[in-house]
Amino acid sequence: MGVAGFLEAVGKQGAVLIDTNVVIYFLEDSPVFGKASAELFHLIQRGKISGCLSVITAAELLVKPIRAGLEELAENIKFFLDCFPNLQLLEVTKDIALLAARVRASTNLKVPDAILVATATLHGCALVGNDSACSKKELGIPYIYLAGYLKEE
Repeated sequence: MGVAGFLEAVGKQGAVLIDTNVVIYFLEDSPVFGKASAELFHLIQRGKISGCLSVITAAELLVKPIRAGLEELAENIKFFLDCFPNLQLLEVTKDIALLAARVRASTNLKVPDAILVATATLHGCALVGNDSACSKKELGIPYIYLAGYLKEE
């Protein structure tokens, strides 16, 4: 298991949609999940897999710095979202919203999580995250659960 197992699981996917928590681990260099998250983004940067984020993640990433008045940090996050190599930011479309409603109805996931599942489904991506609720549900797509590979000390 460990980082190597996580990267092996990710590497088997052609494309991944990354949940907000994993992006935060990367940007903040989390002591527990930062290394695995950084390696994931290095795979994307090198074009080994396609990386995607939802605009929902963009909003979630920006709330804390905007609330704290940290405009420079907010600008750095926007730059990351716009310029990270091989990372695509995906819009929420009507089709995604309709599928998200079905996902929420069948899984009882929160709306943002249902939107991520729907986005990943319609874009042919596996979902990479660290949400125990998602890891326990049948989502219809591969869910790569970071904590399943790396346990907090």
